[in-house]
Amino acid sequence: MAAHFVICKYCGEKFNRDIEPFIEVGGRRYAHKACVERVDAAIPQDEKDYANLETYIKKLFGIKTLNIKMRKQIQEFHQDYNYTYTGILKTLYWWYEIKGHTTELAQNGIGIVPYVYQDAEKYYYTLYLAKLVNDNAPLHKPIVQEVEIASPRVTTQTRRLFHLDDDN
Repeated sequence: MAAHFVICKYCGEKFNRDIEPFIEVGGRRYAHKACVERVDAAIPQDEKDYANLETYIKKLFGIKTLNIKMRKQIQEFHQDYNYTYTGILKTLYWWYEIKGHTTELAQNGIGIVPYVYQDAEKYYYTLYLAKLVNDNAPLHKPIVQEVEIASPRVTTQTRRLFHLDDDN
């Protein structure tokens, strides 16, 4: 079997991808798993959240890039309303996936967010509280009660034969 030597995208070191753990970071591009984790740790959480939001919006609207209107709305919600990128993402997910609304009336934007942000926040807070209650609740084992049922008895009745001599 031939060895598959590749060059790590981040450290430039040559390694055999059949032996060492790796992650494919692009079309025919590979990196050590440790290098990818180190690079991911260096990226601020805010940037990761923005990337996740952007990816979800692209998938939701079926587009390849966000239009200027969407980028402006995201920036406005983040700066003026102090909404987090994760909060915007969860609000959009709640509105479109959980509530079942379509993007037909969205007019190529995410302007619904300020109107439903508080409702989505209540929804996720309720889920959080339910999870806390369930995590702290003791597990109850179901009570098993065995009931013994007697086997059915088959009884046959003898047929009364008809005789011509009977007066009845």
